[in-house]
Amino acid sequence: MYKKGDFHIHSTFSDGGHNPKEIVMLSKKRNVDIIALTDHNNTDGIDEAISSGKQLGIKVIPGVELSTRYNDSRVHVLGYFKDDSYKNELLIEILRNVKRHKISSIKRLLGKSINFESKKDVLSVETGIEILKFFGATVILAHPVLLTKNHFQEIVKLNFDGLEAKYFSNTDEDTEYFLEVARNRNWIYTAGSDFHSCSEPFRAHGMIGDIFLNEQEILNFLVQGNLLHV
Repeated sequence: MYKKGDFHIHSTFSDGGHNPKEIVMLSKKRNVDIIALTDHNNTDGIDEAISSGKQLGIKVIPGVELSTRYNDSRVHVLGYFKDDSYKNELLIEILRNVKRHKISSIKRLLGKSINFESKKDVLSVETGIEILKFFGATVILAHPVLLTKNHFQEIVKLNFDGLEAKYFSNTDEDTEYFLEVARNRNWIYTAGSDFHSCSEPFRAHGMIGDIFLNEQEILNFLVQGNLLHV
């Protein structure tokens, strides 16, 4: 079974500094044997990462980090795919429109399949969750430590499958708190370095494997998230 997992990583396909192959190579170097590529609002780098992972013995879970809004706050939502739904042409087009802030176009693409909460041309957290679940993803609240406490208390009432309890910016107390939230809600929890680059002048994000799930935690995540056979 896998020993060390980092499930929040960015490549050059969004705002990262390394291509997917380089990310896999770096994961190998840092003794991380399972990762998720979670670029912002696109899944374009996943196939390269999976292919490189097979060559180097690194498991790659297909993922995405979706940009949504709660009131005036930015909320990032992680989706993990149990199959090749990340290649779905409709999903790819939706993600393109998220990047372009063309939410009205997403409404036209999905019709009545999704309940669009917001009347404005923004993607609400609720709608983002629905979209990812429409494509079969396991849906996780990214870096809750970056939210205000009031917003967090409201957002965790939404239809997430879990949260990123272990995160680069957390204090030990933060991590314990979010683990307790996950336990109380019978939620999945994940760990993420939010890796962007090896050469950040001021390290706002972690290096791959700085934050990780251990062997038992990885198994729990894969089983509960229905991702074991990805």
